[in-house]
Amino acid sequence: MPESGPRLPPLPAGEWDERLTRVLELSPGGTEEPMHIFATLGRADPELFRRWLAFGGALLAGRLPARLRELVILRTAFRFDGRYEWAHHIEMGGEAGVTAAELAALGGDLHTAAWTPLEGAALRAVDETADAGAVSDATWAALADELAESELIELLMLIAHYMMLTTVLRSLQIQLEPRAEVFAGRVPGGPAA
Repeated sequence: MPESGPRLPPLPAGEWDERLTRVLELSPGGTEEPMHIFATLGRADPELFRRWLAFGGALLAGRLPARLRELVILRTAFRFDGRYEWAHHIEMGGEAGVTAAELAALGGDLHTAAWTPLEGAALRAVDETADAGAVSDATWAALADELAESELIELLMLIAHYMMLTTVLRSLQIQLEPRAEVFAGRVPGGPAA
């Protein structure tokens, strides 16, 4: 991130409303090392913030398997230069069964790891979205062989949400918390600091 710091600083503890306080209490780092994403986006209109939390939460608790969801989020964070989301999802990916070697592949050359057919198709969907703005017919067919219609839509929304989120966080110049910086430093590759 630029040395100039965030464009909007995270809200200080004295300015947290009840919702933001609850979100931070349940987040990694808690209120001792509050996540900058929430403490900054908490500056948004309260209704927008509430609905964004609900949408993001619905994707994190969706029908896609946790491992597949984290693979897609991590690859999207890499492809759209989202160091903040990359760092925070390294731990979540590990909890979902993503190995260190797979993390390194997600942050660089996908061909250095072995993926299931569904995982490979989902990761191609991320790359095609980054490269062409849409999923190709061939990748769609591979995904449709394995996923229900609702899961196909969820996958596309997952990619789009993290694409949007990475651009918002980069534009706001939201910086990593020290805890997240440690996670990001443990994995080769990934978005640049």
